Amino acid sequence: MAIESLSNGKGKQPVASTSKAAPSKSTEPSLSTRISQLAASLPPAAPASASLNPLADLIELYTAIPLTVAESASTKAQEVNRQQVHTALHSIKGVFEHLIKHGRLHGVLKTAKKVKAGDGTGIKAREDETVQRVKEWLKARWEEYLAHTAKVVSAHWDSGVRLSALNALMSLVKTESLFLTSLDPERRAKFAEATLVHVVRALLTPANETGEVGEDVAEEWKKWWDRCDDVRYYFLTNAASFLSTYAKRASGPPPPPLPPHLVSNAITILESLMTMPTSSSELNEWYCATPVAKAANSSRKRKAGDSDDDDPRADGSTGIFDSSSEEGDSDAEAAASVAKSLARKGNKRNVPKLLSLVAHRRAFQDCWLAILGLPMREEESKRVLIMLHRQVLPHLTEPRRLMDWLVDCAEVGGTVGILALNGLFTLIQKHGLEFPDFYTKLYSLLDRSVLHVRYRPRFFRLLDIFMTSSHLPSTLVASFIKRLGRLALAASPAAIVTVVPFVYNLLKRHPSCMVLVHRSSEGDDYDWSKDPFNNDETDPTRTGALDSSLWELAALQHHYLASVSSLAKVFTEVMNKQSYAMEDFLDHSYATLIDTELARKITNRPPALAPVPKRQPIGDSFFPQRTAKTGASAATDGEDGQDLLEPVDIVSRLWSF
Repeated sequence: MAIESLSNGKGKQPVASTSKAAPSKSTEPSLSTRISQLAASLPPAAPASASLNPLADLIELYTAIPLTVAESASTKAQEVNRQQVHTALHSIKGVFEHLIKHGRLHGVLKTAKKVKAGDGTGIKAREDETVQRVKEWLKARWEEYLAHTAKVVSAHWDSGVRLSALNALMSLVKTESLFLTSLDPERRAKFAEATLVHVVRALLTPANETGEVGEDVAEEWKKWWDRCDDVRYYFLTNAASFLSTYAKRASGPPPPPLPPHLVSNAITILESLMTMPTSSSELNEWYCATPVAKAANSSRKRKAGDSDDDDPRADGSTGIFDSSSEEGDSDAEAAASVAKSLARKGNKRNVPKLLSLVAHRRAFQDCWLAILGLPMREEESKRVLIMLHRQVLPHLTEPRRLMDWLVDCAEVGGTVGILALNGLFTLIQKHGLEFPDFYTKLYSLLDRSVLHVRYRPRFFRLLDIFMTSSHLPSTLVASFIKRLGRLALAASPAAIVTVVPFVYNLLKRHPSCMVLVHRSSEGDDYDWSKDPFNNDETDPTRTGALDSSLWELAALQHHYLASVSSLAKVFTEVMNKQSYAMEDFLDHSYATLIDTELARKITNRPPALAPVPKRQPIGDSFFPQRTAKTGASAATDGEDGQDLLEPVDIVSRLWSF
């Protein structure tokens, strides 16, 4: 094993070549050859007893290969770089897989040493100090390889190499996890979290120029992220810990500077999560070892006379890879069934975390709370709010913990405030959130932008739900009606088409507000030259809207677009129609209005046009005919006795002048 060749410091072997590995243009072909030669001298290509000294040089060559190529580089140079990284990546991966499976990277390696008979100690097990030094050296090389491979995942210029590196890391996670499971006396499922942390960092803090996770890498990650329950659970727990290191602390040292795209990358990964378990029976897909729920008395020590027939390793096998995800669905289903049975009986201590739905939801919640605890840009807040009520809140153990963040978003107003309504409504409806000033916050969102934003249909759907209750005070409902009418005066036709039926439905739902439509100016004490409605009042119960009238809707009856004016005239008729189905009006835009007008069938033919008068057959025939002047003006204007023609219309007169 070349134990004597170990040195201090980085642990670099003097036997191996220490020349600089940075490839130059003249040595590029020999670099690939050098990588192949070093890989051939290491196991598994070489015997298991071969020296591990070349591993340090192979890793040094691997880390020295550039991750980017010049834009002017030839196709051959790009292919050489791609081949070098790929060869070194998988050569070193094969070496470490061999070392892991043979217990040279993990576990306690023991050598048997016989002692004199009669000492009463039998065979004493001890770990050789030199072997332990080799193991520590290997672990240092292991960390170097993982760290650089994570950098390849995020920063290499070629997409194929990036995806290959990600698959290599996940393959090592599985190999290491299965071996760690085999070392556990009770064969409890273990997971290589320390190795997965490198994947977490590659996804959240990429080492590329932009700092954003690549779309190809994020899509490839879904192969494990969406399907494997154990990968999802440990990614969430480690991502939460990693994100929490950047959160502000009440005491202690300040956090490190926040990477520019850390929050955005975390949201990108969590956005792609489409499968979150909703019951314990759905926890049945494992990438590594299958967790097993043990009975309450399974930890009882076995008696001396017990048989070894039930011991999975009684046949002399190591059992390293006995508990893999490839055993079939029967083991996973059996584990889930046992976990459900134990949980029903109250034996929650014997249910592994991977089989606990509560544990998965708590990990999901901790990760989201860690994200929301970091500073966010407006666009990032919008991305979270869009999916919060559907993809996040249903899977949290304590959804009410998001209340403060949602209220802060509602305070911002604008698009962010509108999107926050979905989350607040879910907390109010399903989780008993008490929000005394809710309608005041809702009223504050009715500003000029609300009828012009992209999420206008979503806002009106929620507003319709919030205004459904017949127990709302008339003063409050009248304020919402007046504010919407005032905003409609400066809105687009598509928005007005939404506001008019919405106001009609509110009036039908709250008959006490009908006075806004039928109020007459005769006999009133108010000076109607000034509207009693105070549009600047923030409290919807104190605006004076109930003393006003809907003159805004009367103005819309003279709108330039016929479809809008016709719709607004519904308030001039007896209001005995059924309420409008709002879904028919929410998604209108300029495009839909134009399509509607173009597709409209003309039932009545338009009247014939009046006959066009005959034009003068002269150069300026586009002017109307002129009339002859009579009297003194004609005598004075004509020098040769001819009458002059005077233009009839003002445009012709100006042109003649």
